Amino acid sequence: MSKGVRWTKLILETFFEESGLNDRIELGDEKARLMEAILTTRVAGWNITKQAEEFHISKDTVSKYIKEIKELYDETQKYSLILPKSKRQEKWEKENHINE
Repeated sequence: MSKGVRWTKLILETFFEESGLNDRIELGDEKARLMEAILTTRVAGWNITKQAEEFHISKDTVSKYIKEIKELYDETQKYSLILPKSKRQEKWEKENHINE
């Protein structure tokens, strides 16, 4: 996950705020809390197996959440002045001749 975007503390905190994850966590959304924990630990170098064990969920669930986080990041980035494009998004734009 960390290969697509160079995650810094600013990028991580901006993503949590601009994506609405912080608001969802504040409202008690357990899925949002888990998504935040998964992203934070991914950036720290944890693998899917370690995350699954630590959060008491299956590896498939971790992978599903990672996919959702990537999609949420790409959607949030479109409207952000701070978040950089992911390599995945840049590749897609190049292949589809966007912004040329």
